Amino acid sequence: MEEEKNVEPQVEVVNESKKFNLKSINYKKYLPYAGIVFAVIVVIIILVALLGGGPKKVVKKFISGMNNKKVSKIVKNVDFAGMSAWGYYDEDDFSKEDYNQFIQDYKDLDKDEIKDEQEYIEDNLEDVLGEMTDDYKSYKIKVEKFKDVKKLGKDLYAVDAKISVEAKPKDKDSTDEIDESKTVTFIVYKNKLISLGGIGF
Repeated sequence: MEEEKNVEPQVEVVNESKKFNLKSINYKKYLPYAGIVFAVIVVIIILVALLGGGPKKVVKKFISGMNNKKVSKIVKNVDFAGMSAWGYYDEDDFSKEDYNQFIQDYKDLDKDEIKDEQEYIEDNLEDVLGEMTDDYKSYKIKVEKFKDVKKLGKDLYAVDAKISVEAKPKDKDSTDEIDESKTVTFIVYKNKLISLGGIGF
């Protein structure tokens, strides 16, 4: 019995010596790991910034799709429900009441209305791209610069961008060469375009 009593305190002493103590940590040993963790966090932040997008990024992707002449790539950046709900709102005179009405209209759309909007936009884009391909041997649409990004409401932005278009006709004698630029307003909702600024329409 006496031997058992002697064993119990020894076990407790061992446990006490293993308690966590900040002063006993060898920080130098863990510095390389901390550096790796920090580097990974930085990479994640950069990727989120690049891939996460934003109103300007959406416009750039849309223009890139136009240059690639692929409707499927263009419409990846389009919210057809948003296009239908946006209608003819004026971004220059857009109130909180307008925003609330837009959100309500967006929620009230049914699948058929969204499908009709998608078919209309895709058909128009096909026509525009078809005409450009038929009439011009090459064309380039470019975002010259972003002039303004105005927040209209939660996740809703008006993006003013100076867009330039250069196009060379197939017919050498044609006077239809295009070399012009203008400021276009795109409407972006939840990182999707809901108004194409009149491009192609």
